[in-house]
Amino acid sequence: MMPIKYEQHFLYFNRSVLAQYRASPHIYGLKEDDMGGILETALDDVDLDNDLSENQYVRVRFGFRKLKDNCVCIAGLRYDVQELPEKDQFIWRGNMLNNPLFAQDDLAFERWVHRYIEGSWDVEDGPRIQIDQYVKLIRSLTLQILGRPLFRFEENALINFPITENTDAYDKAHLELYRLIIDGLDNNALVLLADKLKIPLSDPKKTLNSLKELLPEDLIKIIHKPLKKCSNERSDIHGVPSELGSFPAFDTFRRDLIEIAKSLEELNKWLEISLSVDSKACLEREEWMKGLSPKFIGPPRPEFKLNELRKAEGKTIKSVEFGEEAEMKGVHGREGMIFHFSDGTSMSILVGSNISNLAHKFKDMKQEEFQTDLMVFWAPSIQKE
Repeated sequence: MMPIKYEQHFLYFNRSVLAQYRASPHIYGLKEDDMGGILETALDDVDLDNDLSENQYVRVRFGFRKLKDNCVCIAGLRYDVQELPEKDQFIWRGNMLNNPLFAQDDLAFERWVHRYIEGSWDVEDGPRIQIDQYVKLIRSLTLQILGRPLFRFEENALINFPITENTDAYDKAHLELYRLIIDGLDNNALVLLADKLKIPLSDPKKTLNSLKELLPEDLIKIIHKPLKKCSNERSDIHGVPSELGSFPAFDTFRRDLIEIAKSLEELNKWLEISLSVDSKACLEREEWMKGLSPKFIGPPRPEFKLNELRKAEGKTIKSVEFGEEAEMKGVHGREGMIFHFSDGTSMSILVGSNISNLAHKFKDMKQEEFQTDLMVFWAPSIQKE
């Protein structure tokens, strides 16, 4: 139960208050998990002259709080709501709940309070965030080993909790989950994985069935079954709905997310063991490689230098020398590097530049006044320790 002293921080609203913002995902970003979320203007994607003015910036942090009837409402931070532009104030006031009655047992909202009111970042993320994390890990692992990611997309920003408690809202939320997890599963990557594991596939075009054929028997229930359930749920909602009724959409969708998150967690573990790599190291290496310099845009100048460097491929380095070179008249100060190989050959890497040309152009400039250096960077290995 949330301490009464924190009540002053909240105003309560129907979840439908988010409907208008969800209708404009090019203007507003909405990030949710089972305990709450944040709504804010996506300034990077907005043309302020055409979409909204600078004084209409929106940012509301909110928790999901369970009501006594087991429905879920929005607990918006009072000072965020009160700072909204006037037109948004009107929207939120129209969805405000007066004197709501809350459930006694609400672990998800308690997690939100611990993190965002009490500042405890030891609070575990919920299944919505975990799904994104495991998708990224699995993508990096399979990209490094197979040359192709198992999931085609890193995330789907439109995956959010059902906005109301009915079957239609549940189906719409489930559709976005399906797009990421099922529609985004790459059967070509599964074929590559099958080749790697030397397991024949009966029909490579049947993606989920291929995954099932690759999995050990004891993992089919925990990995394949939730994914198959998600696929079946999507199949069931094709066409015009025969009935639109009240339905515990929020809690049902949360249970679905928990099952999918657990499925992806176990899939990630199985891939790590089967391929003898660490998925976190794969993701770290991928991020490092994105940031590693230099960014190559063409061959070296002159191009024959590449062939000289390739003579080192396959050789075993015996020792390395690296340091500042002795001063030379007419040459800029620089560092150098020498690799000595076990076959008796050696290779040096020195820094060249056009400083001499500049010195001839500007008479007061001396080559010796300039300094260059060599910087060393490493991307981590993806092998499991």
